[in-house]
Amino acid sequence: MHNQMGADIVCSAVAAIQKYPSPVIVVDMGTATTMTVLMGNVCEGCVIIPGVHLSLRALSERAAELPHISIEAPPSILGRNTIDAMRSGVVYGNASMLDGMIARLEVATAPAKTVVATGGNASKILPYCRREILFAPDLLLDGLYLLYLKNAERHRK
Repeated sequence: MHNQMGADIVCSAVAAIQKYPSPVIVVDMGTATTMTVLMGNVCEGCVIIPGVHLSLRALSERAAELPHISIEAPPSILGRNTIDAMRSGVVYGNASMLDGMIARLEVATAPAKTVVATGGNASKILPYCRREILFAPDLLLDGLYLLYLKNAERHRK
């Protein structure tokens, strides 16, 4: 079991390999944030980080007096109240984490020609990243469809 990747990572990787020049870093910002490095048709590896909502929920449930909040753009990087400070931390913190992790992954492997993001939280965080990251909201579904076509073709033979 420990030598496998999740189906979501596989589907997004299949689509990214088909659509984008290599090397590719795929960022999926769902319950967890995953970052997958693809070189040609090979998955070099992946990192898994607590997702945006998961981190925010942990903060509000475990830190005294911090409320449950939605993810929205803060008015500035420095919050002037608790809610704006939390929003700034989650938005700018996740954007900085993406920028930093992409840089580290490129040092460990090779500079990416493409960095592409998908997942429910990507559209809220990507505008605050310094690195150019493409947004592909349907990447996982595109990969699932490509896998379906490949398997359907195999069964017709």
